[in-house]
Amino acid sequence: MSLSHWFENLPSEIAYGVVTSAVIASGIWGYRRARRSSHVLDVSVGNPPSSDAPRNLPPAPRQFVNRESELQALDRVLERANQSPAVQVAIVSGLRGVGKSAVGSAWAHRNQDAFVDGILTGDLSRRRSPEGVSVSDVLADFLEELGTSDVAMPSTLAERRRLFERVTRDRRMLVVLDDVDVPAQAQQLLPSGSGSVVLVTSAHRLEELVRGGAQPVIVDPLDDLAARSLLDEFAGGERTASDELGTRTILHACGGLPIALCVCGARLATHPDRSVGWLAEQLEQHARLRTLSPTGEFDTSAVFTSSYHDLRQGEAFMYRRLAAHTGADFAPAVAASAADLDLSATIGLLEKLEDAYLLQGIGDGRYRAHELVRAHMVSIAETEEPEASREHASARVIEWYTAAARSADHAVTDERLRLGGGEPVEAENLPELDGPSDAFRWFAVERFNVLEAQREALEREMFERVWQIAEALWPLCASHKRFTEWVSSHRAGVLAGEALGDQRVIARMRSQLARAYAELGRHTEARREMDLALDAVNLTDDERLSASVIEFDGVCRLRAGEFAEALSAFGAARDAFEVAGVRRGVALQDYHIGWALVLAGDDMLALEPLQRAERMMRTIGDEINVGRALTRRGEALMNLGEDELAQTALSDALHSLESAGVEFEQAEAHEALATLAERDQDGARARVHRQRAYRLYRELGHPRAQELLELLETADTA
Repeated sequence: MSLSHWFENLPSEIAYGVVTSAVIASGIWGYRRARRSSHVLDVSVGNPPSSDAPRNLPPAPRQFVNRESELQALDRVLERANQSPAVQVAIVSGLRGVGKSAVGSAWAHRNQDAFVDGILTGDLSRRRSPEGVSVSDVLADFLEELGTSDVAMPSTLAERRRLFERVTRDRRMLVVLDDVDVPAQAQQLLPSGSGSVVLVTSAHRLEELVRGGAQPVIVDPLDDLAARSLLDEFAGGERTASDELGTRTILHACGGLPIALCVCGARLATHPDRSVGWLAEQLEQHARLRTLSPTGEFDTSAVFTSSYHDLRQGEAFMYRRLAAHTGADFAPAVAASAADLDLSATIGLLEKLEDAYLLQGIGDGRYRAHELVRAHMVSIAETEEPEASREHASARVIEWYTAAARSADHAVTDERLRLGGGEPVEAENLPELDGPSDAFRWFAVERFNVLEAQREALEREMFERVWQIAEALWPLCASHKRFTEWVSSHRAGVLAGEALGDQRVIARMRSQLARAYAELGRHTEARREMDLALDAVNLTDDERLSASVIEFDGVCRLRAGEFAEALSAFGAARDAFEVAGVRRGVALQDYHIGWALVLAGDDMLALEPLQRAERMMRTIGDEINVGRALTRRGEALMNLGEDELAQTALSDALHSLESAGVEFEQAEAHEALATLAERDQDGARARVHRQRAYRLYRELGHPRAQELLELLETADTA
């Protein structure tokens, strides 16, 4: 289940915090089941293959010639996959710009029908940060595509890896991993299904994988014949044949790199009245081209410089301004902001740059620049743009992403505690986000770019924007367990708060960072951050913020199994919300207190706060938390042996949860009702409840579905 329906009903930041706590409650609920119940199996199995298998192919290359030997080598890997139960790995490696990704993409498109159970693509270049690549987040993306909901998503890398192995066990899949740095990245992303193939592209040989049985496929620069064939596709064979000397000059300038050949070919194609010699002469004027770059790669800068100088004024201006965007890909709205132009004019200029092969369209109206073009773009901007203009463009990009992130935050829920205030976000061409689902989809595409903008803001000492981005990202990260973005953004937010000397910001950032660490099971780090957050908030007079930080302290302690300390924190937070006059905050602390007491085994004491929470939630019209409080109350009554009262509470809970559309907790209620039916020796009623729970878990992609299926099948054969 998506959290979108939940968030539409959340009028406060604290409510959001409790919902997030409930979402991750599968771990705590698992603890409770293990401690109290014997009817639950502790076996997690992935979903069987389905007709809606993911088909996430990498973009097909625009131009692709004469790579038959490489494709045949990959075909042999597929043949081995057909004959061996082991997962087969191929490593496509070579220089930057040589066409590794194009080879992998072309082969994937050619052989997609061989992988009936799904195709997954992970572009690691989009996920690279100063801290490296988060394999855990790549796994989360893969699991989502395979049907695992945010409710069922494990928090840690090890848990996600185990679930990925289970989910892919009965699937024959193709996994494409683009731009892998080190062997460990690929090793953690291998599926487990027989006949599966993992296609890795890398600028490195990854010899450790080769020693483990991976097939190396080296992509060399195109030879003269293949390079000329590609150039002829643009310019025409007769045209290149009419000037052999000029053609050889162009081919040498490109060094057999397809991206450079495409740029030169596009120039000839757009200037049919000019000779091959004209382009060759321009290339010779811009550089001595028979050298290697300091990295050992062929220097194609003259190709891009020549093409740049052939652009019209507006196109050249846009090319320079795009250097302000440090992310991997972008929407036209961001380019419009960087260039300070209207959107329609921007789209026209981007299309011209795409025609010149200086940009690549990647679908959904988005663009990216090849890494060699990107490096040249930055070099040209630094040479030709005044520093003030570059600063202005970068600031506009940062402002756009700040505004867009805040728009997404408001689309999740309008009413929550925000230090940045609740005023409308002002920016041009912001994404149209009609509710939480739109916000989450936008974030899935843009999250790496938002983090890049935040890093730029920190480097440029735009500290207000740094913490505002972190604050806006919190609900987006927490809901889908994007821990890398959550931790990274809030670490930056802490630095910004300290640079500003703003204790409110420090308290906010550190408490939310502590929550991330707690969900990851890093309780020592969570404790350190939370203690610092409490120290900071004590220096402010913000009662609502203080209540929020104390509540977060309680959640962190609850996650660490520190029940007495959690209860103390929730009690203090309740008092603070009562002083601040936030009724919902008071009710939610009652819910927290009751839940913590149930987990601690003090079921009798849990009944009163849970009843208070239910009554207040009914008063303010929060059907979701009514159902949640009734579920916890029903569990407490079950544990006390009050089965009739428990039956009433759980049935009422189910009614509220069904009306609110909260599938995960409906499944929990059905499981508890099944246990009650078994106690009453009503096997038929128990089976009905388990069947309903199974269907709900299955729709969520939760591994508990398979556990229940096995339990039901066992009962049938007994």
